[in-house]
Amino acid sequence: MSRHHVEIGSNGLTHSLKIDGHDLSKDASGLTLTMGLAGTLPELQVDLRLIDVSTVESIEAEVILGAGTHEALVALGWAPPANG
Repeated sequence: MSRHHVEIGSNGLTHSLKIDGHDLSKDASGLTLTMGLAGTLPELQVDLRLIDVSTVESIEAEVILGAGTHEALVALGWAPPANG
C-alpha cells in the first residue's frame, strides 16, 4: 500500500477532498476512512462520480474522466491505457 497526503474538510454545507494536492471535491461522491490498528496507516476509500454512463449490453465507448479525476488516479498508481 502506498502513502498519500490527504486533506478532508467540511463547513457543514460544502466538503473538500484533496489527495496529493489534487482537488477531488467535485469528483467524489463519498468516502470511508478506516483508522485501523495502532501503528498502521489509516485507509481511505473514495467513491468517484461517473460521468455520462449508460447501461447497454456490450459496446466500445470512449471513457471521459474529469481532469482532476484522471490526475488523481495516476497519482494513486493507475496507468491509463496506451491510447488514452
